[in-house]
Amino acid sequence: MNNKFIISNSIRFVLLLALQILLLNQLPFGSMYIMICPLFVLLLPVFTPRIAVLLLSFFMGLLLDWFSNGGGLHTASLTAMGYARSYILDTFQPRSGWDKLDVPNVNQQGYTWFFYYSLILFSFHHFIYFFLEVFSFANFFSTIFKLIFSLLGSLTLVWILSLFIMRTKRN
Repeated sequence: MNNKFIISNSIRFVLLLALQILLLNQLPFGSMYIMICPLFVLLLPVFTPRIAVLLLSFFMGLLLDWFSNGGGLHTASLTAMGYARSYILDTFQPRSGWDKLDVPNVNQQGYTWFFYYSLILFSFHHFIYFFLEVFSFANFFSTIFKLIFSLLGSLTLVWILSLFIMRTKRN
């Protein structure tokens, strides 16, 4: 990895963490909890070593839990998502394979690919987060509704950010 990837991912880490802590955690959305920080894990370069993805996911979750009093929910769900990421990338690998500098985003992979990629990983993240939060199947349907509304809100924000902010020219 070169310095460009390290600097851009460091800036993305800080901006997403600040957006989550300072804005999204403070806004009342009712039963919906919009989470944008998993986007950092989604947008790491494809050939980032698995241990680095796990450590970055763990560190981001730890910081989120520390600032938002999450009790380890963000840490567990982001680390599990970071672990599952490589398997999802292997499953959705392009026919030509991955280039060394590929980043799984809308610009390089296309809208449909990014839609399914983000939907699967955010669903995985949200499922772990909300069922660890309740830690019971007693309120199964209310947890599922909270999960679905939060997933729709989070993905809507992620797709808006992907369309308008993260656009660059395709090579």
